[in-house]
Amino acid sequence: MEKQKKKKKQKKVYREDNGETIYSMSGLYGRTPDEQAEYEKKLENRVNATRSERWAMIKAAFAVYGPLLLMVVGAFGLTALLLSLYIR
Repeated sequence: MEKQKKKKKQKKVYREDNGETIYSMSGLYGRTPDEQAEYEKKLENRVNATRSERWAMIKAAFAVYGPLLLMVVGAFGLTALLLSLYIR
């Protein structure tokens, strides 16, 4: 019985780039027409506030949420204090 010859591995042959795309690259350089229309619609619905109005809104938000934030920070501080006393 003769030994069978081993087949040599064939080298992979790479195709040259022929310009064919697998994925649409249309949105790479900006918005697509649908995205642009949605963006323009969003700009129309935007609140146009002056600088003083914007700062008034920010101050009002701090006035409303400031005490709540201080209570949360205080609760964490109190918890840390009680834990430190308990551990000793």
